[in-house]
Parts: sequence; structure tokens; C-alpha cells
Amino acid sequence: MNNIHVDFWGVRGSVPSPGPTTNRYGGNTSCVSITADDKILILDAGTGIRNLGSAIISKPDLEIFVIVTHSHWDHIQGFPFFTPIY
Repeated sequence: MNNIHVDFWGVRGSVPSPGPTTNRYGGNTSCVSITADDKILILDAGTGIRNLGSAIISKPDLEIFVIVTHSHWDHIQGFPFFTPIY
């Protein structure tokens, strides 16, 4: 594996809080991606997964793996908006 890249798409707690006061660290709920070559591992599907989906929708050859650590709302609420699943 070459070029492993980690991105934090959401790091907030139970309720998303996007806006000017959260610009520094973001306002989306839990979502982290780890990309290596043509594979991406997504940890949790909080609201941050929406922006992640928009970023990878143009990469049809990317193999996607999703792990949901637990089913609390802040870890799953973005999944219906993850466009690459459709």
C-alpha cells in the first residue's frame, strides 16, 4: 500500500452544529476515511459522510468499505445522504 491518507469529515458529538463558530474543527458528526491506493475505509456514517460522498462520487473505481462502530444516531444519521451507495 502506498500513500495512506486519513481525513476527518466529522468529529462532533450527538448533534451536528455547522456554522461560523465551528469552522476550525467542523460541525459534522462522526465520519473518518482512510484511503490507500484504490480503496477507502469509512469509519462511521455521521453527517460528515455527505461531504465525503460528494468528494468521491467522481471516482467509480474506488472500492468502498464502511464500518459503523455502533448504532447511535450521531454515527449513522448521514448514511441516507451518502450518494455513492445509490
